[in-house]
Amino acid sequence: MAITVMIAAALPDRAQAQTAPQWSPVAGYTVNLGLAGPATGPVQAVWYTAGGNRLLAQTQSGRVFETTDFQHWQLNSSDAVPPAPAKPVTAANPDSGVQVTTAGSRRYSVTRDNIYGTDDVSTDRIWVNLTGFNGVSIIGGGFSALAVSPSSALDITAANRFGVWRSLDAGLSWQSLNADLPNLDARSFVGQRTVVLADSALASVTAGKWTAAEGVAPETALRATLATRAGIVATVAEQSGSLIYAGMAAGGLVKISADGGNTWRDSAIASAASIDSLWVDPANSQAALAASGARLFRTTNGGVFWDPVTGTLAAGAIHGLTADSAAGVVYAATDTGIHSGRLSLNAADGVPARWVSVTGDLPIATAWDVRLNMDGTLTVLLDGYGAFETIAPHRAQSPRIVNAADMTDRAAAPGSLISVLGASVRQATSGRNAYPVLLATEQSSQLQVPFEVSPGIQQLVVQGAGGNWTAPLNVKEVAPAIFVDSDGAPMLQDANSQLVIDAGTPLRPGARVQVLATGLGKVTPEWPTNTPAPVDSPPSVVAPVAAFLDGSPVQVLSATLAPTLIGNYLVELQIPAFVNRGASELRIVVSGEESNRVRLYLEPGITSR
Repeated sequence: MAITVMIAAALPDRAQAQTAPQWSPVAGYTVNLGLAGPATGPVQAVWYTAGGNRLLAQTQSGRVFETTDFQHWQLNSSDAVPPAPAKPVTAANPDSGVQVTTAGSRRYSVTRDNIYGTDDVSTDRIWVNLTGFNGVSIIGGGFSALAVSPSSALDITAANRFGVWRSLDAGLSWQSLNADLPNLDARSFVGQRTVVLADSALASVTAGKWTAAEGVAPETALRATLATRAGIVATVAEQSGSLIYAGMAAGGLVKISADGGNTWRDSAIASAASIDSLWVDPANSQAALAASGARLFRTTNGGVFWDPVTGTLAAGAIHGLTADSAAGVVYAATDTGIHSGRLSLNAADGVPARWVSVTGDLPIATAWDVRLNMDGTLTVLLDGYGAFETIAPHRAQSPRIVNAADMTDRAAAPGSLISVLGASVRQATSGRNAYPVLLATEQSSQLQVPFEVSPGIQQLVVQGAGGNWTAPLNVKEVAPAIFVDSDGAPMLQDANSQLVIDAGTPLRPGARVQVLATGLGKVTPEWPTNTPAPVDSPPSVVAPVAAFLDGSPVQVLSATLAPTLIGNYLVELQIPAFVNRGASELRIVVSGEESNRVRLYLEPGITSR
């Protein structure tokens, strides 16, 4: 079986969670971009101190760092940044130089794209490209400065758009000095483990390191589409269902479309200026938040009117927003870190938010973005320092039972999987039925609903590491839910190869795909709880199963328990031979009960065999 579903992450001490969460770094400060070493963000200046035993660099944030071992960096708040060297005017320099530096019998010329060196300092006629290979700089471009060590003309360090690079042999070879330099240029989240860099490129975590990723951020693509189709040049845009919010650069103006961008209306926010950040409730697109500078506004009616809800938040500019509408909690990424506020998102109650800082032990830096994840964690993006994660403070204080497939409050069904967020469960029962604990961490636990449980409201008695508690659990005959990853992409595999289908891989017409789901109810022959399904002839779902793609029926070839797994089901579908290209919406219906709706990407072409 190629697809497995688990929740595993660290949960900080619940007693400290609300006021002092313990944050863990997601990855380091660098990105693998295929250069001569790990890269980071732009560096504005670099210089040696007298004697050449210390190297200093000024990053894009304006902070100055120093290193004495040319490996580890520490913050420097005493040394002044030297003035930028005068621009060269010698016509013999290759291209148009940024800087020309002479050291003994060597001369270096820095251009925007490469660094050149020469020993012919008298005529400057013979220049050698020290960074170029096959027309591309091996340490990246966008050079801003070059420093030559006072102790050796062969010891040089370059600063560019991708960090700091040192050579001990006058540019014949280069090494990255970026691994310990807090200068990652990530600005926003696309997913729990994918970020948008300052130049709009994507980076994802692979094996604990940031690596360049293909594609375009959905928000970037949406703004580009709005500019092309409607002539709307938005500072930020968000879409939920067919409702689109597009924030503009002036006048507190938000343009809103209720029909996917075909028609638009203006929604002005009084006393606001540029709209810098938007958040739209995925469960209710009528509810949204908008930030303008240091002020926060809310709508609960699709932008008919906005009310100011900044409240006690006095933290500088707001750069990112996320929220849990069911809990009435908002998180704001600001100039002074991360702040949490209690705020109703379902009604304009006139009560401004009450805020507390949840920055905890994070480095002191601007927070560019914040994301509330389906697994109950909160991820923040700090200027230069990258991403950090903790259990969401409001969830750590009140454990919550959700569907394991999409982390929502939908009902459960006999045999299905549920997750308990914010608690390490040791034992759970309802009446005489024991709910097997399949996985338990300090952050969350995964349980199976026994096949023997009867439909109705069950009182689930939970014994956890932090004590015992009781919670109602709504159980139906069937409650289908499609498993999605942390970014909301459905978990699929190719029916022939059994290989997982990547979220960015379009499906060809005629393909046979298997959808991983839970909550499809009873099976035949009956199967015992807490037992992996067999590889050969797995039990079939008793209830009738249907599937729809963009509202049109899709042939269901089979619906069974997923082999080798517990509480998982596989629904095998036949993609039609003729499909519309692009994003399509898939849902499963079992005995009239609908699953969550997920997005598939289809491409036209020859029917798969």
